Amino acid sequence: MKFIINAKTYSQGTGKNALKLLKQLETLKPRPIVCLQAADLHLAKKTKCEVWAQHIDPITPGSHTGWLLPETLKEYGIKGTLINHSEHRSKQPKKTIARCKELGLKTMMLVPTAADVKRVQSYGADLIGVEPPGLIGSKTNSVASKPRLIKNAVKYAKQTPLYIGAGVHSKEDIRVGKSLGSAGVLIASAVVKAKNPKAALKSMM
Repeated sequence: MKFIINAKTYSQGTGKNALKLLKQLETLKPRPIVCLQAADLHLAKKTKCEVWAQHIDPITPGSHTGWLLPETLKEYGIKGTLINHSEHRSKQPKKTIARCKELGLKTMMLVPTAADVKRVQSYGADLIGVEPPGLIGSKTNSVASKPRLIKNAVKYAKQTPLYIGAGVHSKEDIRVGKSLGSAGVLIASAVVKAKNPKAALKSMM
């Protein structure tokens, strides 16, 4: 199983704390991918962890005030990006994926249901993630409680690696996901907000 950690904009994973988080997680083997907010993406060159953006815009250099230019992110050393997270929906996911492919940036297309996995499989993302929005941030329930969803999502993803997310916070969640065919997990609060992020993630590996 592969691990992607989404720091979101939690205080424990932004600013100076973002670098502290990276330094903790880079000592793990295998190292996780860490997704940072735009303001912290410059830290990619200060860590051994692979750093991804939480969002990217399908633009080219020009008049796009306030948008995120893919070329600049690549210049920072960013290796990939999340697309269409439930907290930041993408209006042009296909175009975004195409722009990233032009620059060699990896992509994870996020959707809420197995049916959506089937719908977006042809978009060409490197990874597909399924996250039921109602379970995101949950401390008592997780996507692992929906084995049928995971099984169908894996089937609909076909050859595209399928990741699970939303409420993942235990080794058992990881075990269930792996047994149903998921290639990896997307984790946020269970690691980023933990007193010891390294220990929290290590316990799930």
